[in-house]
Amino acid sequence: MILSKKRGVSEIIGTLMLLAITTIGSFFLANLVQGSEIGSMNPSAAQSISPIYSIRLIGYDTRDSANLSDISSLDNKFDKKLCTKSCASFANNVPISSGTDFIIIQIKNVSTSPAYIKNLQINGVTHTLDTQTGGKSFDASADDFSGKYPLNGKFSIISSGGLIQKSDNKLSDDEEVTLIVKLSKDVSSDILLSKPIQVLINFGSVRSTEFVILSGETR
Repeated sequence: MILSKKRGVSEIIGTLMLLAITTIGSFFLANLVQGSEIGSMNPSAAQSISPIYSIRLIGYDTRDSANLSDISSLDNKFDKKLCTKSCASFANNVPISSGTDFIIIQIKNVSTSPAYIKNLQINGVTHTLDTQTGGKSFDASADDFSGKYPLNGKFSIISSGGLIQKSDNKLSDDEEVTLIVKLSKDVSSDILLSKPIQVLINFGSVRSTEFVILSGETR
């Protein structure tokens, strides 16, 4: 009988140990999954954004030329490159005054719900919306840091056919806009003509909308 009681106690202890191991393992697995952000998208954010396939690239202009996309005063310096790092000293100046160059990206929201541009990346470097450009007519005819054009590492948004820069980052359903991007001085090297440019546009979803365009071209 004494041996039987000891065996019973050992089985209870063994069962408790298995339960403890199972609990610890479950806790570890839950933390691992949470840390990897699997399934952790904010439900409200998911409802307010547009799926990545609802954004269409309409055109772009990355020429080393004047009047990009037929916009007066939107001129790059004629030096057979898109200047970034080598223009760091005067990055916020207009290109003719040794500032970084501009590129144009035209996109259209072809979904039935609005989309919001959080930021965009050019060759891995994040560019943000220049909020001081909101409501101002685009003008890069001379150096100006008050919002007439976006500063380096930033972009502004104009509606199709206009010059007034938008005050917000919203793209209504079926809306077409032009992104005026002033290249960041932090792009690791100047972009030579005919080289690919990776563009990632972040609308707040898990994956960004990705385009690859060529420098020195217009489409």
